[in-house]
Amino acid sequence: MNNRPPDQYIQVKGHRIRYWQMGDSGSTVLLLHGISCSVLEWEHNIAALATQHRVIALDLLGCGLSDKPLEASYDMESQARFVFDFMDAMGLSSVNLVGNSMGGRIAMECAAMHPERVNAVALSAPAGVGVDTLFNFRLASIPVLGELLTKPSMFGLGMIWKLAFHDKSFVTRDLVAEKVGLAQQPNAQAVFLTTLRSLLGFAGFHAAPRQAFHARIAKIRCPSLVIWGQQDQFLPVSHVKVLQALLPHARYELVDQCGHVPMTEITDRFNRMVLEFLKQPA
Repeated sequence: MNNRPPDQYIQVKGHRIRYWQMGDSGSTVLLLHGISCSVLEWEHNIAALATQHRVIALDLLGCGLSDKPLEASYDMESQARFVFDFMDAMGLSSVNLVGNSMGGRIAMECAAMHPERVNAVALSAPAGVGVDTLFNFRLASIPVLGELLTKPSMFGLGMIWKLAFHDKSFVTRDLVAEKVGLAQQPNAQAVFLTTLRSLLGFAGFHAAPRQAFHARIAKIRCPSLVIWGQQDQFLPVSHVKVLQALLPHARYELVDQCGHVPMTEITDRFNRMVLEFLKQPA
């Protein structure tokens, strides 16, 4: 709890967006969370990274305590454009992006969309590189069934978060209760399902959008770090082989005894890897 900066809010294109900020020296690092998550995913990282950088974590549009307009688009390219809108609102010309899961996917979309504004990307198990994903997510993509399966509950979210970690002891009652509270925010479930279904169906990640995504990110030239847990059940480590063909210049770190959220499960090592990576010249 002591690692959490105060919540701050900013208007971005008419939407109220929550963010955290720490550090006032070095380059700017923007932290992008995964699907249906929030700034809370970075509570064990932001202070460490802020020793050498200005670090900002935000609740993406539709997530956490940020506004959740049902009329907005929640595909990954739309979220990338939102990141640039947030940067404009904050007066940021360029940043380093650190993203987990969906946040990693959005970071890559940003680097492909406006390479002049993205200095480097550190990607933790970015979403949608390969085909397969957790069976629970594939089931949730089915209309009606998804609405039933993703109704927020201590049992349901507890089960999902235990799958996110290799070491299940991280999944405390307090952690799950906080996730449930955010999932019960008005429109949160609807936005989650809209986002999920834009990415995948029962067979896995949609083929045509995935291939178009591959074509976009193959053009990324900025320094890139990829961190992946060997025991990731959400996005299997086999996806790394696909990414290596697309981003051969990237540095790859495969971590044993680690699931889908290395920034929490191997906090110190994650922070060291990101800080060392950001020290390297472009």
